[in-house]
Amino acid sequence: MKTLTKDRKLIYAVFAAIAFTFVVMANGLNVHAAEGFDLYTVTPGINITAGDAASFDLYLTGGSAAGQDVTLSIESMPEGFTGYFKNGSYDVSRVHASGDADTSIATLQVTVPTDAADGVNEIVIKALSDSGMEDTLTLNLNISELKSGDSNFTVQYPDQEGVTGTSFSYSTTIINNSLTDENYNFSTNAPEGWQVTFTNNDTQVSSLDVPAGASAGVTIKVTPPDQVPAGDYKISCSATSAKESLSTDLNVKILGTYNLVVTTSDGNLALDAYANKASDVKLLIKNDGNIDLENISLTAQANTNWDVSFDKTTIESLAAGTSEEVVAHITPSNDSITGDYLTNIVASCDNQSSTAQLRVTVKTKTGWGIFAIVIILGVCCGLYQVIKKYGRR
Repeated sequence: MKTLTKDRKLIYAVFAAIAFTFVVMANGLNVHAAEGFDLYTVTPGINITAGDAASFDLYLTGGSAAGQDVTLSIESMPEGFTGYFKNGSYDVSRVHASGDADTSIATLQVTVPTDAADGVNEIVIKALSDSGMEDTLTLNLNISELKSGDSNFTVQYPDQEGVTGTSFSYSTTIINNSLTDENYNFSTNAPEGWQVTFTNNDTQVSSLDVPAGASAGVTIKVTPPDQVPAGDYKISCSATSAKESLSTDLNVKILGTYNLVVTTSDGNLALDAYANKASDVKLLIKNDGNIDLENISLTAQANTNWDVSFDKTTIESLAAGTSEEVVAHITPSNDSITGDYLTNIVASCDNQSSTAQLRVTVKTKTGWGIFAIVIILGVCCGLYQVIKKYGRR
């Protein structure tokens, strides 16, 4: 019985010792945690190319982080690399830590030299509090020649055509597939006299910022000179940043110039006519452009009850630089009185129209004029005889 009691006491003592050990260890861990802090960044290892710059947002957490003034330093950095700590718009070496895991205490800015060799490079930084607590952080920068896809400058419809005097609009897209934001400057090799403008969101621009991995739309407007000859033209446009030069080609086809002219064979746009009698005028239909014209129709706009007809109402084809003569027959109405009238002759096709305005002077025939004079003289003689006979009474 005594032996059993001693064993129980021994067991109780062992359990008590174990429990005490756990309590001590737990308190020791809590004390250690309370007295330390942790310096970290969300991206301690990145891929980067030679000549690039990188940023690391730094955080400090832990029981002893709150309310501490902390000195930041770069313990080691590869030769040729440069770096500094930044908070807001200031370079810093000491910061005040709040202990909030969501608040960055500073940002480490690192610049990689352009001649840096491929491979992993380590940077070690340290945070040291005024109370003597400290922690270090190792950053790995993997230098590689190619770490992104190729950026590009594309156009939706590169081939457009139109007549002389037409302006052309091209929808293009810049895609920045690099790892950094880029500012692209625009330029073109357009021939002298051509106008080329670049527009983004209805605003004319000469350069454009495009974030890494993003794209931006650019509208390019091309306006040829007024007298540009017909033919094919290639306009190369470039978007150049500090790292790359992107280009796209715009193809413009100038069809030529439409210029349909209606006049008379002698250039005189005035003619005499008589009521109810046809008067002929020789019209000259000219193609002064450099594009052949097809299916030219002739019509007239004249006074009511006038009749205007043509010896042909349609010209099937009129080559560039040529002309064709057409006779118009103009017949004033029977009740037209003496005076000037306007008659429009219109020539039109699918692409052009032209109008010649003729001044038609309606005259009285000479025979009727003489007859009228004879009647007037007869009336005057009759009146004279009446006055002479009855005037004496």
